[in-house]
Amino acid sequence: KLADPRVRQAISMAIDRDFLAKEIWRGGMIPGYSIVPPGIGNYPDPVFLEYKDMDILDREDAAKKLLEEAGVAPGSLAVELRYNTSENHKNTMTAVADMLKNIGITATLFEMEGTGYFDYMKQDGDFDITRAGWIGDYSDPQNFLFLFESQNLGFNYPRWANADYDALMKKAETTVDLKERAGVLRQAEEIFLKEGPAIPVLLHGSGSLVSSKLKGWEDNVMNVHGSRWLTLEQ
Repeated sequence: KLADPRVRQAISMAIDRDFLAKEIWRGGMIPGYSIVPPGIGNYPDPVFLEYKDMDILDREDAAKKLLEEAGVAPGSLAVELRYNTSENHKNTMTAVADMLKNIGITATLFEMEGTGYFDYMKQDGDFDITRAGWIGDYSDPQNFLFLFESQNLGFNYPRWANADYDALMKKAETTVDLKERAGVLRQAEEIFLKEGPAIPVLLHGSGSLVSSKLKGWEDNVMNVHGSRWLTLEQ
């Protein structure tokens, strides 16, 4: 049943990302509705899940309709939520299990020690839904979208394969014009978000305690602050 994109979208719609970010992670994470985080370079027109701004109750109603369309009767679907050992990960998955209950899906938790967790997924381990994360090492949309190319067996944990997505990613590799390239990558992300092989849930936040006397400090996605731009008022 998870092979049906409608079922995956229903699960995504039922997840209250605001609750997870505020109540579970206490501001250490922010709600995520895209694979490419906002603010990434060379991507002036980001794309998000279309239900990003919908009320969670409306999303739950829409999710139930999707499940009905997919032939999933209330209470007939059970999924296992797999995560690597961490109190916050456990609390997150516990909350997600409660959220899925609201749309008639039963979820159980399965914890794995971190040492073998990602190796298990890289080696094509069996799972229903598993937790994963990524921290980009350079500010470009390709650094996030390449994860789900069909040949990327190291990080494409769902083993998703989409010929149109692959073709767009390959086209982006040889597109020199940055504006045109951004449009190609945006098309790829639109396909990904529609298919939902992986569900964006949370983005890493970055907090800094900055004195009001410090001038020239500007937040940026790489959290880089050159001292030559900073001045300290007396």
